[in-house]
Amino acid sequence: MQPQPAATFSPAAGSASGAATNAVGSNFERPALAPLLLSTKSTVWGDAAPDALEPFANTAQDRALRSSTLQRHGHRCMFCGLESLANEVHNRNDNHRDLSEENLMVADPICHRWFHLGQLRKGEGLVVYLPGLSGRDASHLLRTILIALTCDDEAASKDAKRLLNWMASHHEYVRQRWGSSEPSAFAAAVARTVHDDPARRAIAFDGLALVIHPQTVEKATQQMRAELTAHWPVNAWPRVAHDVLNAPT
Repeated sequence: MQPQPAATFSPAAGSASGAATNAVGSNFERPALAPLLLSTKSTVWGDAAPDALEPFANTAQDRALRSSTLQRHGHRCMFCGLESLANEVHNRNDNHRDLSEENLMVADPICHRWFHLGQLRKGEGLVVYLPGLSGRDASHLLRTILIALTCDDEAASKDAKRLLNWMASHHEYVRQRWGSSEPSAFAAAVARTVHDDPARRAIAFDGLALVIHPQTVEKATQQMRAELTAHWPVNAWPRVAHDVLNAPT
């Protein structure tokens, strides 16, 4: 099976509700998506949970702040647009001590880990080289693959495994060029640079993407699968792919 454009897997790129907003001017009501860049959590003195993905302790106040943040942004990932109850709270400036409203955003579990390379242990992910595929499309493609891996459709699951292996195999290009494809190595490199200069980092990391091991986001995948297949059953994906690829110009 040849790798397909991410648009082929458009079902996973939609909202959790599956309802498209087609009203004239409706797109202007939604904020533009932010660039997806490889990064890592800032090392901040006093951070009680340096390995945490979200900036909260397990207190009633923190749970309320987390809930209000997700609700304020409609559970919509700021990087890829996915709306899901599996989404997480992301610190825009990577500083988990900054709990200001403007710094608390939403990211889906896959996009979020692009900004937490230092929290990924060995075997949980690989940095790969996928030129021509945007980070957003790489995230959508990986999400669809992970969902397909868990479905009951044997053919879809088999194709998903083949595509996942294809994506992961591109880590070899990174290893040869950078000396390592481990996320922790890139986290260390980011930590040694000016953390607030994403433009230079985007140039240096152009074409790179993150592939996550299915078990790393297993629970989130179950939630996203339930939301997606409720409106787009797996057996409908070929029809959706055909409609997308053959849409009138």
